[in-house]
Amino acid sequence: TILANHALKDKTVIAFYFSAHWCPPCRKFTPLLARAYAASRTKGQGGNVEVIFVSSDRTESDLQSYMKESHGDWLAIPFDDPVAQTLSAKFVVRGIPALKIVGIDGSEISADGREEVMSLGPAAFAQWEKLAPACIDVSTVKLLTDNPESVRKEAVDILVKLLSNVVRDPNNIKYRQVKLSNKKIEENLLPATGAFEILFSIGFEEDDDKLILPLAISISKVEKFLDAIQLLQL
Repeated sequence: TILANHALKDKTVIAFYFSAHWCPPCRKFTPLLARAYAASRTKGQGGNVEVIFVSSDRTESDLQSYMKESHGDWLAIPFDDPVAQTLSAKFVVRGIPALKIVGIDGSEISADGREEVMSLGPAAFAQWEKLAPACIDVSTVKLLTDNPESVRKEAVDILVKLLSNVVRDPNNIKYRQVKLSNKKIEENLLPATGAFEILFSIGFEEDDDKLILPLAISISKVEKFLDAIQLLQL
């Protein structure tokens, strides 16, 4: 077993490969994918793309023999792990083989990676790498640590509540507004070093007496900042 954060270190794109040994089209496609993967291992040519095999094999021995016979040197979800079903449902996989390409932040890059590998070969990996979303810089969160503990705690608690509301109900305009005249915001958030910088880094914009988060700002970005801020509560 390999920890995901170690295995995916420096990777920017994940290709989830849904397949099984009992499936003839899978056995035909897997060697093509393995060759394209092997030929794309340098940075700029697709080396930042990692494949993760999501098996529909009937037994663990089938999975292991299938990987030894045909697969590339990539990762696999353990046999019978419920994560496999979760991924299948998330990507609405209705048939195999299927190759779903996503950024490391979960954003979709391609829903039909199989067709792209068949037509482009190793160049498909290079294409996905170029389409990878930019890394989200959450370094402004560290500015909160420059505050006295009581000030930091108040600011962190408010930011966590604000961002959690956005993540829970992303299309609710009410949660995408921060009223600067609100007493709690005015007294406990804005005086904190880094508070404004964090909100602007997330994408909030000034609008008269309030800050507004445009709908175009991705929820994955909000989640990244929320995760980083919540670490300060530990």
